Amino acid sequence: MDKVKIGVVGAGVLGSYHIQKCLKNRDVECVGFHDLSPERRSDASRRLGARPWTSAEELVDNCDACIVATPSSTHTAVAIACLKKKKHVLVEKPLAPSFAEGDALVAEASRQGVVLHVGHSEAFNASFARLLSLAPKPRFIEIHRLAQYSPRGTDVPVILDLMVHDVQLVLRLLSEEPRYEGIAATGVPVVSEDIDIANVRIPFPSGCVVNCTASRISAKKMRKLRLFARDNYYSVDLDKEEMEHYFLKGRPEAGKPPPIGFSKDKPKHADALEAELAAFVGAVTGKPGMAGVSGEEALRVLKVTDRILSLLKMQGGIQ
Repeated sequence: MDKVKIGVVGAGVLGSYHIQKCLKNRDVECVGFHDLSPERRSDASRRLGARPWTSAEELVDNCDACIVATPSSTHTAVAIACLKKKKHVLVEKPLAPSFAEGDALVAEASRQGVVLHVGHSEAFNASFARLLSLAPKPRFIEIHRLAQYSPRGTDVPVILDLMVHDVQLVLRLLSEEPRYEGIAATGVPVVSEDIDIANVRIPFPSGCVVNCTASRISAKKMRKLRLFARDNYYSVDLDKEEMEHYFLKGRPEAGKPPPIGFSKDKPKHADALEAELAAFVGAVTGKPGMAGVSGEEALRVLKVTDRILSLLKMQGGIQ
């Protein structure tokens, strides 16, 4: 195909961004978008210059592929409808609210022979890509993802709203499944009816331990990953897309401080959503390029978040 015909389902904040990226990508024909809200359809059409469709079904029928940017709790229903029509799908994170629903989506994509990608956009963050290229061997990872409160995303716990990003990054870094029986989690609702702040400890067979904190009630925004390996410490600011690296330059002499080296790396900025879309289009057209986050990879993430959510439910944090 010359251009991939893509329609976007959902025209909220993220949906609007996806529409913009589709309009900008030379390999994409943006067929238009659908949103349940007539007001959002009118506003997005005016701002972005894309065609609004009053029927999601008609939009999907006129596409080769769909981007699902509806509320997280609706991902399964919307994505499965697209897949059953043999449409390639890029669904915003999380893939689904649960492992069972995500598994059904992956199975349907396989059955229909279509591409299923998931919008874990942090996988395309330039500073994370740089860290991944160094192939560190972590012993301890600490991640803080803090955001100011917004009603958007509160239809699911903060685990699926924010922490899901960090679980995906960690699984890519370590290339192994965690020791599920060793996972510990605590979290509480504060302003919504669901978990708004949580801390999770995830051990891995290699011996690495990951400590994740996610909050959507913070006064300030933060997206930082700190990785400790033998003789190395990496501090990655995902917001600023920069990485600091401290490393031991040699063996310390008796009575003297260890010789510490330092470097600061600020990779060239890459628009994560543009890269994510390019990877999806490449997978649809069979063109090699940067690997996107497949449905299978996102499903492994849901296996971890399911365990976390079950622990929080046992503690009474989730109804």
